[in-house]
Amino acid sequence: SSSLAAARRAEVADSLRVLRRGDIIVVPGGRRAGQAVVLTPATDATTPTLLILTEHRQLKRLAPADCPDPVTAIAKMPVGGRFNPRSPQHRKDLAASMRNKLAGVDPARLRRRPGQDMDPAAAQAGVADLRRRLRQHPCHDCPDVNAHARQAERYVRLEREADALDRRVAGRAHVIARTFDRVCAVLAELGYLDGATVTADGRTLAGIYSELDLLASECLRRGAWAGLGPAELAACVSALTFESRGRGDSASPRLPMGQVSATLTAMTRLWGELTGIEHGHGLSFLREPDLGFAWASHAWASGQPLERVLGEEMTPGDFVRAVKQLIDLLDQIRDACGDPGLAAVAGAAISALRRGVVAYSSV
Repeated sequence: SSSLAAARRAEVADSLRVLRRGDIIVVPGGRRAGQAVVLTPATDATTPTLLILTEHRQLKRLAPADCPDPVTAIAKMPVGGRFNPRSPQHRKDLAASMRNKLAGVDPARLRRRPGQDMDPAAAQAGVADLRRRLRQHPCHDCPDVNAHARQAERYVRLEREADALDRRVAGRAHVIARTFDRVCAVLAELGYLDGATVTADGRTLAGIYSELDLLASECLRRGAWAGLGPAELAACVSALTFESRGRGDSASPRLPMGQVSATLTAMTRLWGELTGIEHGHGLSFLREPDLGFAWASHAWASGQPLERVLGEEMTPGDFVRAVKQLIDLLDQIRDACGDPGLAAVAGAAISALRRGVVAYSSV
């Protein structure tokens, strides 16, 4: 009957939901019949679908419609995080490992379908007994039994969806925790952490809030900005706050004369060093410093008029916004650097930048 078929489909779906990565299964029939290992467990509570690798090294999707009977795990094997399902060699090696894992499993268990060993007469008697007990259940005489059954089905479905969402959240939380551990490893390698203790350099870094805060902290620690004047410091720090709209332009940006060019070169080299350390820990957070605002910020801090500072691609609103972002980072550097000389230069740079349209704008 339709109710028995629906119950059977629900039983199959339930069996797929509990399978995990590395479970070795035997699909009892249908298009996916045979042995397989689970690569990706089900995430959709309504229609659980798995990604499996068959014994013939094929990647397949396994859904309830592909299984005439429930599926159970008969063994378990590790599937390494470096496994690439697109690699033929990886698929070949994993299929071979699965065959080796099943070498000690009873062959009859690999061919057995659920209920295969049950005597047909006993199975029929069991079904008749279940039907009789169902009719005798007190709920069977309830006038609202159908409404209650629908509510129960809805409850079970919502519970499955909630469980699936919990698994997804747990998986994402695991990624966040892993990323946090990698960030801590980078900070420990650079000396900002000593085990679980934040070092003095780490407290300096904690006082800087910027997309390139780590690069700013390293510039402070290595004295990259020593000896710069207010306008020169503003030009160099602008590389940490400014981001051109057309980053793909290959033309070299215009740079101020003097020490700024050498300092920006050193900063870019330092960025490359930090990026290499990040990549070594599986991270990529630091964007490349942008030198596109160095000349304009230097000219503005040197007292040049706005009409001379603005370029062809920058509106007054964009200019004011970029200068205010630069002022904000200079203010953080002044408070965090711990060097009275550099703090004084940063303060002078802020005063030189906060004039004219910048001082009176609310952007």
